[in-house]
Amino acid sequence: MSKPRALVIGGSLSGLITANLLRTVGWDVDIFERARGDLAGRGAGLGAQADLFNVMRQIGIRIDRSMWTEVHSHVCLARSGESICKVPVQEVTTAWDRVYGALREMYSTGPYHGGMSLTRCEPKEGGVVAEFENGARFGADLLIGADGIRSTVRRQYVPEIAPRYVGYVAWRGIVDENNIPSQWRARTLQHMVFCLPDGELAFSIPIADRDAAGGRRCMFVWFRPADYDSKLREWCTDASGVCHGDSIPPPLIRKEVVSELKLTARTLLAPQLAELVASVQQPILSAIYDLESPRMSFGRVALVGDAAFVARPHVGTSVTKAAQDASTLVDELTKGNVDDALTAYERRRMQAGRELVARGRLLGEHLEPASRGIRPPIGAFLRDFGPGSIGEWPSTV
Repeated sequence: MSKPRALVIGGSLSGLITANLLRTVGWDVDIFERARGDLAGRGAGLGAQADLFNVMRQIGIRIDRSMWTEVHSHVCLARSGESICKVPVQEVTTAWDRVYGALREMYSTGPYHGGMSLTRCEPKEGGVVAEFENGARFGADLLIGADGIRSTVRRQYVPEIAPRYVGYVAWRGIVDENNIPSQWRARTLQHMVFCLPDGELAFSIPIADRDAAGGRRCMFVWFRPADYDSKLREWCTDASGVCHGDSIPPPLIRKEVVSELKLTARTLLAPQLAELVASVQQPILSAIYDLESPRMSFGRVALVGDAAFVARPHVGTSVTKAAQDASTLVDELTKGNVDDALTAYERRRMQAGRELVARGRLLGEHLEPASRGIRPPIGAFLRDFGPGSIGEWPSTV
C-alpha cells in the first residue's frame, strides 16, 4: 500500500514543522517555497511555550540548553533609566535562526523545492492538484497552506480576507553580548526590559544563543506609529527613490532613516535601550498586521500558522501556535479518513486562533491611532505582555 502524500506550500517554520511531523507518521511530503536559497538569515527572537519544544522533540530534535533562554522578570524603566515597575515571570525565548536550522536539518533528506510560486490548487478525486508559475503540477492526497500572512492558498479560498494594518511598525535588531554595555549586561540577558514613551513601546529581551557553542545575545523591538500612506512609505523608500510598499529589505533602508532612528532613541528611550538601538548597523522594519480566517480547511486543503491567523507580536507565541496547529492536524490524520480529519482539525483550532488574535489586539490597543496614549496600569501590562509562564524550564533530556 502506497504512503499518503502531502504538498506543503511554504518552507519557513510552519511548513517545516508540519512537513517533519507528517513524516514521523508515515506520510510522503514535498515542500514548495517561493523564495530561492536558504532562509536561515531571516527572523529574530521568538517567544516560546512548552508545546513548541514538545513538537520539536517529537520530530526528533534534541533541545540542548543553548536552544532557549530564561526570562525572570518584566522590568519597566523610566526615560532616565531608573526602574519604575518589576513583575516576576517564568518565560522562555528561543530564536528564529536556531529553530529554523534544527527543522531544516531534520528535513534535509526530504524534497524541498525553492523558487516555486503557487498559482492555484484544484480538487481531484480523492485529493488535490497544485499548479505553479513555472507550469509544474503536483498531485497529492492533501495540500497544506503554510505560506504565511500573504498566503496564496488562503487568498484563493477566502479572497475577501486580507491582513489589516494596525497603524504602527516594529523596528528590530539583534545585539551580541559584547556590544551590550557591561553595567547593563546582567539585566539585559536575564530580563525583559520595557520603556513606554507616549504612544510607543520599546523593549529588549534575551534570545537563544547564536549556536550550540554559545554566544549570548538579546533583541530589541520598538513599536512606533506610522501612517500607512506617508511615514511607512517614506521608511520603505530606498536611496534610489523606489518605494518597496509596506516592507523593505534591511540593506536597502536609507542611512538617514537609520540615523534618525538612533537619534530619536536617545531622545525617547531609557539609555539601556537607546544603546541597543545605537549598536545595530542594520535594523529590520516590519509593518504590524493582524488577520483572522473564517475557515482553516477547504476540501483537501488546510491552513496552518500565519496563513490562517496572524496575531500581533505582543503575544510572543506565533510559532508555538503554528506547532499546535501542525500537531493537531497530524493527530487527526492518524485517526483515519483525511476528510474527517480536516473537519476535526478546523473544529479544534479555530477558537484558539481567534483568542490569540484578540489577545494581541488587546495588548496593542493603546498603540493604535484612536487610543494612542491610553495605557493600562503598568503592572498589569507587564504581567500580560508576552508568551506567559512556561510552568517549568524546558528539559534537555
